[in-house]
Amino acid sequence: MEDAKWWNVFPLSPGLLPKFLLFVSVVSVANSMQCYATLKFTKRVYSGKPFEVNGLSSRTFGTWTLLAALVRFYAAYNISNGAVYDICTGTFILAGWHFFSEWLYFGTAHIGEGLTGPLIAATTGFFWMVSQRDYYLALPAQ
Repeated sequence: MEDAKWWNVFPLSPGLLPKFLLFVSVVSVANSMQCYATLKFTKRVYSGKPFEVNGLSSRTFGTWTLLAALVRFYAAYNISNGAVYDICTGTFILAGWHFFSEWLYFGTAHIGEGLTGPLIAATTGFFWMVSQRDYYLALPAQ
């Protein structure tokens, strides 16, 4: 039996995409917790109309983010499962749709410290997953 090492918690699949999914999952869980604790950071994301952010909207956003984190975490460890892969890709599509529409259509978000990170994560995750789909789905199940 192999000695347990702290790095064994990382996904075993090759490449950086599974590690990226794990990373954005952990960051998303932290973001979800702050959505329940304070409005401060949620108002940074929706800096175009921060007066529209309230406790309910922040907690709803936190719950939605936690659900995306759960899907991405599961995909990090099951990246060769086609259904899981596609659902995970969908989380990046939904996140991108949400953030881009709040910025460009609804005007509740402005490019800045609160919105830049989520936009980068959503677009990077989407394009990375689409470009690597065939590679990861060809891997044997872990």
